[in-house]
Amino acid sequence: MLLSKGVDFKKEKIVVGNKKMDSFIADTPRKMTVGLMFRNGLKSNECMTFFFPNDGTHPIWMRNMKFPIDIVWYDSNKRVVDFVENAMPSGRFDFSSFRPKKPARYVIEFNAGFVKKNKIKIKDVAKFGI
Repeated sequence: MLLSKGVDFKKEKIVVGNKKMDSFIADTPRKMTVGLMFRNGLKSNECMTFFFPNDGTHPIWMRNMKFPIDIVWYDSNKRVVDFVENAMPSGRFDFSSFRPKKPARYVIEFNAGFVKKNKIKIKDVAKFGI
């Protein structure tokens, strides 16, 4: 819990598919480490976007998570390169992570079921800063 104390996430509007979302922005190493830890959930119009400084196969872990999520990786052009549906929270000492098959610059975490419900597919484009 101490890790997340004092971490304040700004919000930004993004569009994914045809859905406008309020996204919590994780743009520092500390914010990226904390992510959605210890939260009880997200509203249906909320997500979290990770802004990495370079392209890579950036791993996402589920440590201290309380709910399942869909994880979508985007390249520098904000096109989907990979996704994982219904990623389940891990145990307290489980440090396993999810990685994309291709390099990505951004990662967006949604409530589980978002990808299927919104028919997200490879090469779909997201719009940030709307």
